[in-house]
Amino acid sequence: MSLVKKALAKSNDIVAESTQPLVADEPPKAKPQETATKQTDYKFFEIALSADLAQLKTFKDIADKADYKATALEKNDYLDYLKTYRIKGENHPNRVLAWVFIWLVDLKRWNQVLDLFPTLVEQKQPLPKQFKTSDWATFLVDQIYDDANWYLNNKRKPDKHAHTAFILARIIDVVKDHDWTGREIAGGKLYAIAMKLEAAQNNFGNAIRYGRLAQQINDKAGVKTLLEKLEKKYSSDELKETTQSQPQEA
Repeated sequence: MSLVKKALAKSNDIVAESTQPLVADEPPKAKPQETATKQTDYKFFEIALSADLAQLKTFKDIADKADYKATALEKNDYLDYLKTYRIKGENHPNRVLAWVFIWLVDLKRWNQVLDLFPTLVEQKQPLPKQFKTSDWATFLVDQIYDDANWYLNNKRKPDKHAHTAFILARIIDVVKDHDWTGREIAGGKLYAIAMKLEAAQNNFGNAIRYGRLAQQINDKAGVKTLLEKLEKKYSSDELKETTQSQPQEA
């Protein structure tokens, strides 16, 4: 059992004792234990997080910081806490949720990132003050773009392209109704890199769709030439296929 869970267990015992009626025949009252437990849960995990953030400042090496984050995530059961937070439908400014998400992005644990991303967006959770980014969609786009672009430029294995394209598709599904006004660069980057990954896998239909969206959001997204090339090729192939399928005159 983690130190946080031990502290929680002890605290919950104290809460349970403090909420017992002083008089046996006293009529039942509204149960305060559930609310107190929620507040106590967050309080303990936030304290643990603050300690971890302070400890991280003592590291200079990025690899050491990554190792510490990975260990802290497991040692302090942050992910279990956040799973419970979401299942119970809780909704309040949550520093633990924000920082754990950032750590998962740093560690490139994209599947876990996407488990938390919809909650951050739906609840409009605030980013930590030291980040200049205005919203979570922009923050995530900036991070995943660099990762995906690295795979493309270094000609990684096709399965890496497919996996990254799948991650991008999931992000796009969450932000499909996002208003990119004032954040056109980020929106354009998201759809532009998704387009390039789909094109690298010869998924030209998806590539064209993402390319058009990139152009709509930001006409300087850097995909105009590729989009025109793919549209021409795709249209030509479609026309050729239609012509070949028509019955020939005798």
